[in-house]
Amino acid sequence: MCPMKFCPNLSIVVLAIFMSFVQYNYAQNSSNFCGTEITDESLSYFQSFQDNIKLYEKEFAALTATARKSGANKNSTPTVLNSIPVKAHIIRPSDGNGGLSLKGLYDAIGDLNEIYADAYMEFFLCEEVNYIDNDDFYYEFSRSKEADLTADNYTHGVINIYFTQYVEVKPGVSLCGYSNTFGGSDVVVMNNGCGLNGTSLAHEIGHFFSLMHTHGPDNHALTTELVDGSNCDTDGDMICDTPADPGLGTDCVNNDCEYTGNLKDANGDVYTPDTKNIMSYSRSSCKSYFSEQQLARIYAFYKSARQYLSCPSANVNFTADNYQECGDELTVQFTDLSIGATSWQWDVDGDNVVDYTEQHPTHTYSEGIYDVTLTVSVGNLVYKNGDENESAPTGLISKTFSQVIKVGTHEDSSMNIGFDTFDFASSNGWSAIDVSGNGFNWLVNSGETISSDTGPMLDKTSGKTSGKYIYVEASGSKEGDVAEFISPCISVNEKNALLEFYYHMFGDNIGELHIDIETPNGYFDDVIAPLIGEQQTNQTEDFIAQSINLSRFYGQTINIHFRAVRGDGWAGDIAIDGISIKGNAVTQKGNDTPALKLFPNPVTDNILNIVSTSKKKNAEDYFTVSNLVGQVFLKGSLQDSRQINVSQLPKGSYLVTVVNGKNIEVKQFIK
Repeated sequence: MCPMKFCPNLSIVVLAIFMSFVQYNYAQNSSNFCGTEITDESLSYFQSFQDNIKLYEKEFAALTATARKSGANKNSTPTVLNSIPVKAHIIRPSDGNGGLSLKGLYDAIGDLNEIYADAYMEFFLCEEVNYIDNDDFYYEFSRSKEADLTADNYTHGVINIYFTQYVEVKPGVSLCGYSNTFGGSDVVVMNNGCGLNGTSLAHEIGHFFSLMHTHGPDNHALTTELVDGSNCDTDGDMICDTPADPGLGTDCVNNDCEYTGNLKDANGDVYTPDTKNIMSYSRSSCKSYFSEQQLARIYAFYKSARQYLSCPSANVNFTADNYQECGDELTVQFTDLSIGATSWQWDVDGDNVVDYTEQHPTHTYSEGIYDVTLTVSVGNLVYKNGDENESAPTGLISKTFSQVIKVGTHEDSSMNIGFDTFDFASSNGWSAIDVSGNGFNWLVNSGETISSDTGPMLDKTSGKTSGKYIYVEASGSKEGDVAEFISPCISVNEKNALLEFYYHMFGDNIGELHIDIETPNGYFDDVIAPLIGEQQTNQTEDFIAQSINLSRFYGQTINIHFRAVRGDGWAGDIAIDGISIKGNAVTQKGNDTPALKLFPNPVTDNILNIVSTSKKKNAEDYFTVSNLVGQVFLKGSLQDSRQINVSQLPKGSYLVTVVNGKNIEVKQFIK
């Protein structure tokens, strides 16, 4: 794709000849290329997770910094890897002979694990290999036949990888493979030879986890990304530590992996692409790694959009008798729900240390927000680095449940939530829980949702497409799946207090929205009649207001549960916005009315200032600074100074918890 110098002043005729030559050159070299297509729909799906992705990219940076300080690398990292299930489908001729060997398959998985360990991920083969004996799929598979291939050969909730002899997307153009990206079915198709070259499978899996080619989303046009990096986050591959790439190929990368082209960008600067990046179109023998920001993007997209991946016969899952407590201590009884597990390792507080090895442990938490990681031993798995004569070695699979335990998180009694300050659903003391474990969960969004003909067009509180609301995405989950959105602890101090919120439920497959209230004295399902089925008559119709009398909860501390039930199809997005409590007095402790503000946020010059409208200081006033998984880095008194020096903290997102008398407030800040 580097046939000649790009000249902006070419005539239309010469430019047409140039583009024809580019496309001819592409066809001649395409056996080494991929057929993944980045569509507008897939980009919209990716954009819908942007806030979550940014947050998890910061989490990745913090994990990487910790690993570097400890001297760890991808082969000895102290951080538990997230286990990703793969269903292998080996396509053979109709007579059942040939096809990819088991040793080749195991080597391919081993190569993946070597590369993706730096993204804190590992892949394992879920259940037995599925053999498909079909001449048509083996000798001349085209993407147009994907529906026929997957009709009887597809496992939900795992990455389905199909290995075959020939792959094409456009007629007559042989390719290495392709991936369905950003919201499509969980399918990767690989040419056998490319699957064994060490990096092409990693390339397609990179697409599956949202990476684009380093030359950008269009394989047939010169990238608009500039060499000086000034638009690196919006153009090209939207990643800033991968240099602008004009589109590589064997004609402009020599055997020493040196770029020999001389194309220039719109500013007249000569491109200097990275010929060793796995997501480029460089020579296969040159490609060997992902950049650090690519690894962060892979990790963040998995945590944001792909955590539903789970092997039906071997997976990690648990439940707990309580996830949230309004006081400063919570004892949790965990119940393991993993399938196929024979031993257990629990890290219940996010410090990468195994706390328990029994199946159903009990743990007492102090104030904070915590990740829980469960690692289990599972028999009857072929995974990691087996060989052809080795049958089903036992393996470890792991999964981290982010910010699942919250202790001491409180919301102001006169709550007014518009979601514009939310980075992701489980923010600011709120909890989003995928109860069914199939990827049906609450997400923060602005503008339209990724599915057509369902969901709102804009938010309620601002009336703008840039405003944020929260919703459940029905695509990619199952009928009857449940997702809960749970409030922090709220004190009901007035008998006439009202809960108000706005909802949008438009689409042919709308399910149900239930409002439940949890109190120290019990759990109250459906405090109003459930909202079932389509409520708006068209997509552009405004959110509908709903109010709930909280008088029966006077004098109690409550948690509000918004419980969504998925309908019978993808056109079933349910959105809520503008959650508030009216007529509820702010909790008073003497003359103390807590209202905490932080500035500057993000922090500059390493000093975070705390301002409170509290009218008196208490002798026990203090603060803690923790990361988003509850690990405390700083603590101290607020009696002498209302400034916190955060110079020792690496860049990232943190929580500051301020105890003011008997009141507790938690705020998020960024350094």
